[in-house]
Amino acid sequence: MRHMKKKAFAAILALALPSVAAAYSYTVKSPFPGTVTATTNYSSGTFHGAVDISSGRCNYWGVETGVVASLSWNVTIRTSGVYCNGTGSGTQNEAKHAFSNGKTFRLWHFIKTSDSFDRTCNRCQVGNEGGTGNATGAHVHMQYDQSGSNLTGWYSGYTTKGEAVDRAETIGVLQ
Repeated sequence: MRHMKKKAFAAILALALPSVAAAYSYTVKSPFPGTVTATTNYSSGTFHGAVDISSGRCNYWGVETGVVASLSWNVTIRTSGVYCNGTGSGTQNEAKHAFSNGKTFRLWHFIKTSDSFDRTCNRCQVGNEGGTGNATGAHVHMQYDQSGSNLTGWYSGYTTKGEAVDRAETIGVLQ
């Protein structure tokens, strides 16, 4: 009888307490006006696992971090100068935020500007649209990953390849 009361109390308590499964939920907006050029797979069918957005105008639009929250951003510059069509694998400029649950949100390929530095901010600019790293044309690559695996659920149901977006458009939600 005593064990039944404990189990019943635990069940009632579980219903009364809010779930803590998702410690955060952040909306991601487009970093600049453009078109979604790739999501889960490239046109070839090869896995991509991220959202690519391009305006078609290299070094014109400022790239915002996109996450609607004041977060700390680590900005790594591997390539200086204006590059629009790639500089080779591993040479992409990157802005990233590492969450406490082991997941990381990253933006790649932007051109270094005076805004390209570490800081805590809400949708701040980190560079201009470009093509640093392993890139074919100017765009931004928005990736959410954990333990080396790209996560695709954050943008599923929010955006699709070919969609025109602006800075008010929701690209996905990080959880």
